[in-house]
Amino acid sequence: MKMYDNFKFNKLSTLALLLGFQHGVALAEIYSPDNLTAAAQHWLQQSVGSEQALVRVHPLDARSKDRECAVPLQFSLVNPKLQTQNSIKVLCETELGWQIYLSAKVSQMQEVVVSRRQLAPGVILSKEMIQLETRDQLISRGAVVTDTELLDGARTKRSVSRGQILTLQDLCLVCKGDMVTIEGISGSLIVATSGKALSDGSLGDNIQVQNLNSGRKVQASVTAVKRVAINL
Repeated sequence: MKMYDNFKFNKLSTLALLLGFQHGVALAEIYSPDNLTAAAQHWLQQSVGSEQALVRVHPLDARSKDRECAVPLQFSLVNPKLQTQNSIKVLCETELGWQIYLSAKVSQMQEVVVSRRQLAPGVILSKEMIQLETRDQLISRGAVVTDTELLDGARTKRSVSRGQILTLQDLCLVCKGDMVTIEGISGSLIVATSGKALSDGSLGDNIQVQNLNSGRKVQASVTAVKRVAINL
């Protein structure tokens, strides 16, 4: 009789378990403060996707209570643009769900061009004025430069302090009034002529230039110091 009772109990338990899954009932995962910190750290490191990035999520207070969630946690940055200081939102999206926020510091280390001395606006750069250093590119406000050759002959548009990371916004590779080489590109064919820049431009900017041979004004893309290109 006891064996039969046990058999009935096991059958009922199995049935209840199956019915539970059919109705979407799932066991909740329990997250300690350390678990949540580690999960946020892993998510952010994967999101940054760079081995050179140094990521540190500030740990939750160990005295905080454990939290339960029956669905996978969702992670997102409060400010979608990655910065040095960031806030991570952790969401348990259930009917009685919860959300918490963790702060994180990210350093995106990279070799970038910096100034070797203080520079005034209008200074034409030479290789002796700049050098490569490993810096956190997230602290710069603009597109950083990683090649000193690119800036040889560029001109500063604003004051630059000693040791400052140089960005394309600080410089014009082609400045208004410069004599430039205009390259007309058609497939593998390149035709060059002389021109005059009618506005400032940095790498990739579209500026107006005047063909000195024809007098025609055209839009061209800045490709290097005193060099622009147009597609024919």
